[in-house]
Amino acid sequence: MIKGICIIFCAFFVFLDASAQKPKKNKKLIPVQNEIPKRYELRSGELLLFSEMDGMRTKITVAFDNHGAREVTESVGFRMVEKDLNLKVHSKSIVMNGILTTLDLQERTGTKLSLGQYADAGGINFATISDSMKKEIGLVRTNDKDTVLGYVCDIWTITHPTIPFSGTYSVWGNLVLRSQTMTNGVKMSTYAVKIEANKPLDESMLIIPEDIVFKKPGE
Repeated sequence: MIKGICIIFCAFFVFLDASAQKPKKNKKLIPVQNEIPKRYELRSGELLLFSEMDGMRTKITVAFDNHGAREVTESVGFRMVEKDLNLKVHSKSIVMNGILTTLDLQERTGTKLSLGQYADAGGINFATISDSMKKEIGLVRTNDKDTVLGYVCDIWTITHPTIPFSGTYSVWGNLVLRSQTMTNGVKMSTYAVKIEANKPLDESMLIIPEDIVFKKPGE
């Protein structure tokens, strides 16, 4: 079930990114070299989060620099009750040069995907998403606030009109510090336990193991 939920979750954000990047008809595309927009208020930093879903507990480390132009997310998870079943999850995603590289370090496989300004390795880019895209996916910024680790966060809600996905996000500086989501009836809770602001990105985290076999997204 965990694998199926992850597929639905990832497919949602791939759809969101593809919709945002779809070219308009009868428009000639002219390549323009733009400066990469700042994704996060912090220039660099590292977050430690935990996520719990359907008996699975996952440790998540997010590290970035240049306001998120380079970002690494590493996840290590296991069944909280049935550890003896060897259902460990170990994955990593790397955002660099406008490309999202995802690695399954258990299966030793990977994929690469070009990113737009609306979606990133963490899902929604709350700082740049357009009003039309908010409406399309049912995303709303509320007037409520939440405080996580001393940071005052804006609260966003989402109720997708066509797929079984809903939730709330506590966002500070475009970083999601706490979230509660529901995908196809399965709840997931994610929360930050530590933030190290202005911590330099460890360059070794960007290294891709030589034995990774890359596949097309969806294979």
